[in-house]
Amino acid sequence: MIHIIDDDPCILSILSEIMKALDYPAATFSCPNNYCEYANSNNYEHPNIIITDVTMPELNGYQLMKNVSAIHKEVKFIVMTGYQDTTNELSEHPHIFMKKPFRPKELDMNIQQLINAA
Repeated sequence: MIHIIDDDPCILSILSEIMKALDYPAATFSCPNNYCEYANSNNYEHPNIIITDVTMPELNGYQLMKNVSAIHKEVKFIVMTGYQDTTNELSEHPHIFMKKPFRPKELDMNIQQLINAA
């Protein structure tokens, strides 16, 4: 299972379609705060990978990673951003960093890399 967290509904829709085309089961979430609450709940469906944007209101992707990793240490992340020089904040977390825009094939290769690293 892959969870996708992004505040942009267009990005969520596109990534959801890409996941379907690549045959990956996925769930989308538009609010990082709500996702963190969900991750702390008994109803949490544990993902293998979380794909998250960096720039989101209220809680950015790095804070989301920190919060989720504190509870679910084995979750791996793919972090997306359109900004430069953000890799230093990721050094403590398992991740793959993807610069936007990217191609579905690149995303698929990165997902496979994380799955095979398990």
